[in-house]
Amino acid sequence: MYYYHVDVFSSKALSGNGLTVIFHDEDLEKHYMQKIAQEFKQFETVFLRRTEEKLFRARIFTVEEELDFAGHPILGAAAAIHKNYFPDENSISVTFELNNKRLQSESVKRNGYFQSSMNQGTPEFLWTVDDKLKYDFLRYLNLTPNNIYPDLPMEVVSTGLPYLIVPIASGLEHAKISVNNFEEQLRKINAKFVYVFDVNKMEGRTWDNFGAVEDVATGSATGPTGAYLNKWNICKENIIINQGSFVGRPSKLKVFINQSTGEIKVSGNVNIIAKGNLLL
Repeated sequence: MYYYHVDVFSSKALSGNGLTVIFHDEDLEKHYMQKIAQEFKQFETVFLRRTEEKLFRARIFTVEEELDFAGHPILGAAAAIHKNYFPDENSISVTFELNNKRLQSESVKRNGYFQSSMNQGTPEFLWTVDDKLKYDFLRYLNLTPNNIYPDLPMEVVSTGLPYLIVPIASGLEHAKISVNNFEEQLRKINAKFVYVFDVNKMEGRTWDNFGAVEDVATGSATGPTGAYLNKWNICKENIIINQGSFVGRPSKLKVFINQSTGEIKVSGNVNIIAKGNLLL
């Protein structure tokens, strides 16, 4: 097995969101992949097995669990495939077979980096949080009613992973998960993670559900957030979401919405900074 280390959502190396992309020829046991992900300690690690020329089985792991979908692993994987299998082509399109769906991604060569994009499909609007729960979730996130953006609901939206979108007008710097059972609270509204989003600054934050690790740039949250902004007429074109400044890795995530089909496309730059072998 061999791997690439890449940085996603930045055109500069050593910025954006780090990712390990592992290529393997044989099926691997889930517990084995989990241990490798824990060894690399990136927010996510993606394992790729080529099944056809441009079709890859992809499995995505955090240090804690396997995910059915995540955004920056798909974008980083597309760039690594481009670099590894199609170095002479200016652009490629590949398909990923995930646990529950297939997803298409593109990669284009730029000057010193790659630009990747993926079609996340049509968003699902799964839950609107009522007023009582809204104030509970603000408290869980160390926020107050004064921080909420007026006339916008908290809503659970999914383009593969269901996120609770929390729109705020201030206080992003104070946001954090401040309860021990946050995952249980999210489960009550059919959400997997939370995305706290400052509408004025177009900037978001998310964490693991223990609140221990803040994600740098979250492609799986960007799609739902773009769909939410489009639904509520905040912005419909050229959506650029900022993330990562609070962890010293400022990143830009781009969202494109097909107004006729409703499909969501997420795009970001990718730097490939290392290649190595797993001696296992």
